[in-house]
Amino acid sequence: MSEPTTGAYAVAVGTVTITGSFLGLQYDLLLVGLAGGLVVQSLMRQVSVVRMLVSIITSALAAGYIGPVLAAAIPEYVAWAAKIPDQIRWCSAFVCGIGAQTVVQLALRQLCTRFGGGEPGPEASQ
Repeated sequence: MSEPTTGAYAVAVGTVTITGSFLGLQYDLLLVGLAGGLVVQSLMRQVSVVRMLVSIITSALAAGYIGPVLAAAIPEYVAWAAKIPDQIRWCSAFVCGIGAQTVVQLALRQLCTRFGGGEPGPEASQ
């Protein structure tokens, strides 16, 4: 029997690719963002399977939506980046996949503090 994390990773990959096809997102950016999410998950302490799935899927979807925008903006500020557009797209997606988990946690903490009257539960602070 496979360990739960391996099964969760397989579910995350399947969910991301199916969802991405419905939303019209680019598969390569979704998978690169998923890889970024897996990198962050490997560095985090143990969390529940559901939280891990949501975190990885969020990373991939952030890479699919924000990665192309970031990749289009970078050559406007860094001239040499226009010579390597595919690498900039993949790097942008990877950075979005890594950063999505931290940004979402910070945003939830800020929303809970501002509107919820306190800190979020122990799951959000991990």
